[in-house]
Amino acid sequence: MHLEEIDWIDYLKRKVFKGKDVLAGVGDDSALVKIKKDKILLKSDLFIEDIHFKLKNISFETIGMRAVARVISDFAACGGVPKFIGISLGKPNYIKKTHLKKILEGILKFSKIYKFFLVGGDTSKAFKLFLDVWGVGIAEKYISRSNAKVDDYIFVTGRLGLNSYNMPFFPKVKEAQNLVKNFKINSMIDISDGFILDLYRILHESNKGAIVYKDKLPLTKGLNDIYRGEDYELIFTVSKDERRLDFLKQKFYLVGKIVSKKNGYKFKGGEKIFIKGYTHF
Repeated sequence: MHLEEIDWIDYLKRKVFKGKDVLAGVGDDSALVKIKKDKILLKSDLFIEDIHFKLKNISFETIGMRAVARVISDFAACGGVPKFIGISLGKPNYIKKTHLKKILEGILKFSKIYKFFLVGGDTSKAFKLFLDVWGVGIAEKYISRSNAKVDDYIFVTGRLGLNSYNMPFFPKVKEAQNLVKNFKINSMIDISDGFILDLYRILHESNKGAIVYKDKLPLTKGLNDIYRGEDYELIFTVSKDERRLDFLKQKFYLVGKIVSKKNGYKFKGGEKIFIKGYTHF
């Protein structure tokens, strides 16, 4: 281990807050944490230069924020909240220590907002900058993609096409917690790869079909918004028996209905939906 790496770890130890549930964190071979008897969520996510971001178009602080926000958004989609985060980072020669400090600032800014602890990770030389973020979350009630019911109403938490690829976004943790605790939510997913593709993932896992109300979609720039990735709003389906449906209609966007699989995946009126969006391979 080079002295420069030791200095970097010492810097992390000074900057990273270690909460009462973190018994051993940055600087040890493994983190040691305490978790109550909640359901435990595990998640990892890659954030890679020239795949997910271009250095010329994004600040280093935003890189840190977006990298961890992607994992936090997945926790939100399952009805959970983040607890511990670790990050493995590949550092090319053109990334300087000042750049790493800015990335860390972004991560720690989100740690305060979303109340998680940074507990460790790894560093290595690399040809391009990448962050491999892994997280531990907790959920009192787990919401999957696979439990959508026929006649469920399909909602979206916010407008599509608003988030910029080069700016921070704020995962819908509070919204998800409110939904899970107060409503009959059957399935949920975050929109990372486009509304149409991510809704299809619910349908595929639940063995269902859907009718989407094209005129009710909360578009910003046009119909292409439904295929655009990285919106990070939530799609959720709610039971037809939900008594507070009118409240949900006022707060969120009602965009469709779950139907049996034999009825397919269509817009209202019968137009078949072409399934496309961002794919990882």
